Amino acid sequence: MAGLQPRVQALVDAWTGTFNAGRTGDLIAFYAPAARLVPPGRPVLTGAPALSGFFADIRAQGFRDYRVVIDDVFGREGEPAATGRWTLSGPGPDGERHRYDGNWLMLLDGTPSARILLHMWN
Repeated sequence: MAGLQPRVQALVDAWTGTFNAGRTGDLIAFYAPAARLVPPGRPVLTGAPALSGFFADIRAQGFRDYRVVIDDVFGREGEPAATGRWTLSGPGPDGERHRYDGNWLMLLDGTPSARILLHMWN
């Protein structure tokens, strides 16, 4: 799996750049058609409209500066997974900007395009 690390890093960097540029509608291209998105404290989302809507909503709320540090790439051949830590800045309950962070998991479909099957944050 060590050979997958650069490929997964490139995908994460491209996804992060797309989100941070505010191009939330373009994020769906990173996901497989049957992808599942598991955001913190919310129900599981499926389908392009639900995923696009989620990302547009969090950007509209003022969340920015998303970052991921990959800790590990693992899994069976053809179904790589990656774990790490995420950070994001956004409005807090007091109206001030806060930094949020947590654990992150991504399962890829293993195709040459490496589309995301499962994306989870906590």
